[in-house]
Amino acid sequence: MLFFFKKVCKGTKIVVILQAEMKNSCKIVHFLCVMALIWVFSGCHSYSSDGKRLQIQLSEREVYAETQTAVLAAALERHSSMDSLRAIAEKDEHLLFYVFDAHEMVYWSNNQLASEEVYLSSYDIWRYLAFSNAQTIARWTKAGEYNILTVIPIRYAYPLETKWVRNEFVPPFDISAKRGVTRYRREDYTPIYSRNGDYLFSLIPAVEPQDNTEGYAWTSQSFSFRTLLETDTESTPLKTNPFYFLIIALFVLVVLVGAYGLIRFRGIRNMPLSTRIMYVILACVLGVFIYIFVMSVRYVRTNYEQRQRDDLLTRSEYVQSYLRTLYYWDPKLLPSQSQGLGIDLHDLGYDINRDIHVYSLSGELIASSSTALFTNGVLSRRMAPEALFGENHSIVCYEQLATHPYLVSYVPFYNGSFAPIGYIAMPSFLSEQTRNYEVDQLMARLLPPYIIVLILALLFSYWAARSMTAPLAILNEKMRHFEIGAKNSHIDYPYHDEIGVLVERYNMLVDRVEESAEQLAVAEREGAWRTMARQIAHEINNPLTPMKLSVQKLQLKRGTEGFDEYFDRTTKMLIAEIDNLAHIAQSFSAFAKQPEVVTTEVDIAEKLSNVITLQRANDEQIPIRYVGPDSGIIVRADNEQVSQVFVNIIRNALQASPTDIIVLLNAAYSEREVQISISDDGTGVPKEIQSRIFQPNFTTKSTGNGLGLAISKHIIEGSGGRIEFETSPKGTTFYIYLRKK
Repeated sequence: MLFFFKKVCKGTKIVVILQAEMKNSCKIVHFLCVMALIWVFSGCHSYSSDGKRLQIQLSEREVYAETQTAVLAAALERHSSMDSLRAIAEKDEHLLFYVFDAHEMVYWSNNQLASEEVYLSSYDIWRYLAFSNAQTIARWTKAGEYNILTVIPIRYAYPLETKWVRNEFVPPFDISAKRGVTRYRREDYTPIYSRNGDYLFSLIPAVEPQDNTEGYAWTSQSFSFRTLLETDTESTPLKTNPFYFLIIALFVLVVLVGAYGLIRFRGIRNMPLSTRIMYVILACVLGVFIYIFVMSVRYVRTNYEQRQRDDLLTRSEYVQSYLRTLYYWDPKLLPSQSQGLGIDLHDLGYDINRDIHVYSLSGELIASSSTALFTNGVLSRRMAPEALFGENHSIVCYEQLATHPYLVSYVPFYNGSFAPIGYIAMPSFLSEQTRNYEVDQLMARLLPPYIIVLILALLFSYWAARSMTAPLAILNEKMRHFEIGAKNSHIDYPYHDEIGVLVERYNMLVDRVEESAEQLAVAEREGAWRTMARQIAHEINNPLTPMKLSVQKLQLKRGTEGFDEYFDRTTKMLIAEIDNLAHIAQSFSAFAKQPEVVTTEVDIAEKLSNVITLQRANDEQIPIRYVGPDSGIIVRADNEQVSQVFVNIIRNALQASPTDIIVLLNAAYSEREVQISISDDGTGVPKEIQSRIFQPNFTTKSTGNGLGLAISKHIIEGSGGRIEFETSPKGTTFYIYLRKK
């Protein structure tokens, strides 16, 4: 089985297996199984990819380190001030510099690494260098009379690992914590080289974590370190606040609803105004809640840290005062006093439950209440450069234990004459459990009112949006049913805000439109009567002149030869013109007294067939072709007036084209309508008059009054149908659509 896994992990058979499974079976389960195997086996390749990534990151880190080293070396050669050196060397906490004058260390940028001493080797070559608590690569650089040791930490290497202290890779090397580093080369390890091609170290496939909390001598002697290791594991774990889940559920619900609204309306600008108001109110409330929540948590954490700082300074001042009384007459601290000072620090640290370290004026450790921290290579024997090389020697700063930062207070060690003889350091590991407990306590007080206010905000935003947009909804409904000429009511809105102004403008518009509609109706009636009078006068005046001339000529021919013949011809013409005038009067009378359209069930096929038969009976030469059934097609129409429509349109077609007329009844046009088309092959209707063809009194013929199509449209639309036409130079087709029963 192990051999099979190794073979597959080499990447040569994965595709083959996948293809075989795809060919041998079409089942989705088999395909998913193969994909799962690929996902599992892909972890076999992560080791080599980690090596490549580490090699690239290390090369980039070397370039950056060499650049910073060159800047630091130039500053040393110029004998720049200590502040200038610190500004250069302390720029990156994961890049360490140690400056030596001959063999004595005179400056260090960080006291993170624990080591007794280092040895000068070749210049300008990166080499592997192991410290007691870290694995690194280092490079010596000559800077005048100084030597600079540039150190790039690769991985922590503490002798003890716990849930807090983990031997992980140092940023920015993002390699799995299970990988290890060794200076020895082997075929199954991944070698790592410097930019110059020199071998540095090897990447080990996996390193089992060590957990040797018990059995270390310094564990029982260390106060702060013991707190770090044991407090969170031995105390009762905190219970998750149930309000967290409720507030998160509400927040997720609001976010999902908001996202759904944005997707549905395709952005906030397309939303209804009420929904947009709700979004704005809820967004403001959620924004304020998130801000208060973040600031509250940040305040609790900052306040806890500040209390730790104040407590450290208070205890440090107490230790400073106490040690001053013990070493009142000592002009300086000697290495011979290390053992006695260590006993004093141990007793004092036991009383105040803190570690205490004492450093010389040069920053080297002299004594500690927990010496095992230094002898086991956990902490560096150098004090923090911020306190030693800075202007203020009484500070509280952060130091690093693996990936876990902790606070350390530094104060000067004074003798009886207030002359500094060393430095006192007191570390304090911030308890994450205590800090989280204080955060939970605060949230237990804040989250219930948060939830109540959030629910109230939801209800209030809904009420506010509805109340603010209700008048607009009424206004929209009124405008939707607004009709010119009808009775439009006002909107009652008692308030005088912006919506009130809009409602007032609407009411004023309604009054003005009604007045304008009345004036327009009067003007239309007067204009219609004027147009009708002009049309009647025109239609009557046309035959009167020839009639008058004919009568006058008849008078002149009286008593002459041929009078009888002329009399017969003239009287026939006069009778025809009088009949024409009667027809004109009858047409105008019919248009003025058009009856209301009353729809009933009508056999439209029978009606259409009868009209065509009557037209053919009047003149057998009429070229009408009918396509459709003779009966059985029932529609909704006016039984008395619908025949007049067909007569009018067929007569127009005969006048336009007396050669070929086609009438088609299409009962299967749609589920709700039938279609009747009447086509001719005339010259069509000119484009400039197509829009006026259904207007009353409009005609292009020398005879007729232009009322036939207007009356036809009135009858068809009154029956719930519609009438349309299509025209071209090859002919015109009128389409009549009537509703089925």
